Amino acid sequence: MEKSTSRILILLSIISAIGLITLYSASYIMTYRYPYPPPDYYLIHQIVAMVVGVAFMIFFSLFDYRKHESYTGIYYILTIVALIAVFFSSRVAGSHRWISIGSYSIQSSEFAKIFLLVYLAAYVNRKNGEIGTFKEGIVDPIIRLLPIYLLVFFEPDLGTTILLFLITLVVLYIAGAKLLHVLGVIGLGVLGILGAYAAGLLHAYQAERLTSFFTYLITGSSNYQANMALSAINSGGLFGSGPGGSIYKFFLPVQFSDFIFAVFGEEFGLIGIILIMILYYMLIREIVHISLRVNDIFAKVYITGYAFLIGIQVLFNAGVSLGILPVTGVTLPFFSYGGSSIIALLAGLGIVINIAYSNRD
Repeated sequence: MEKSTSRILILLSIISAIGLITLYSASYIMTYRYPYPPPDYYLIHQIVAMVVGVAFMIFFSLFDYRKHESYTGIYYILTIVALIAVFFSSRVAGSHRWISIGSYSIQSSEFAKIFLLVYLAAYVNRKNGEIGTFKEGIVDPIIRLLPIYLLVFFEPDLGTTILLFLITLVVLYIAGAKLLHVLGVIGLGVLGILGAYAAGLLHAYQAERLTSFFTYLITGSSNYQANMALSAINSGGLFGSGPGGSIYKFFLPVQFSDFIFAVFGEEFGLIGIILIMILYYMLIREIVHISLRVNDIFAKVYITGYAFLIGIQVLFNAGVSLGILPVTGVTLPFFSYGGSSIIALLAGLGIVINIAYSNRD
């Protein structure tokens, strides 16, 4: 267990260091755009978030993970309150997703991901042996978590809503829910999104993203964002243009977050992309390795869910830059700009570390 924890921290440090280098390269050009922030503005904010995140990670690594189960009711209320609070903040890019605190902001939905894992782990532990039924394995947990899905959806944040829903279903399936039940719910979800799209119930930018994606699937013709991202990765070739050498970052939207993978691909090339994917694979493998060595149901479900959260976010973010997924706004874990994401993921990792040390051989 201790070796796995050490490897996790080493891998995390390497990924984060590469992320900071890429983030600075992708973000310093914002000094030429209104409101003309200093060139190191995003880098400093990211480092501050990392320091805060490490503090939370240390705290939760020392906090007995078994106590989280008894606090799920409090966590549920706090999560709902935090998600409601964003609607009283000013809109940013047409959405209510952030609670502003000075020059910093908090994105409640990022912390909702970690709460979701804790809640599902506690639920599975309570319902052990009953998850195989449709009611206990699918209906009950989804109904209980429905307010969270809806609040995130109405921010609006369709990408995170889908992510939260997928996390729920995958965790329940791993815990014993029947595959047929899970696939049935996924099918209904897809039909629901397509129905909302056809009926014009989605926001304009959401509909535009889906339209562009469907057009790409049918005709192979991608939109401006996807074209720029793919061009950036293609221009990187095998070895890339080197740190700071990206040209397409001047044309990519949200190049320090949504499309940071494209900037990285241009600067570090195919070799860099393969290496970063190997690093993520090794990180997820070490996390899963811990889950395989614990017997506590709560611990096993939480860690497995956390590993899936890291993996699915990597796939979502990379998939957007590669043009195989519509733009989701999902961050690349420990890499792209996003203080709330960094803090939430590091806090969640603290729980993993506590579980590892509490179940030492």
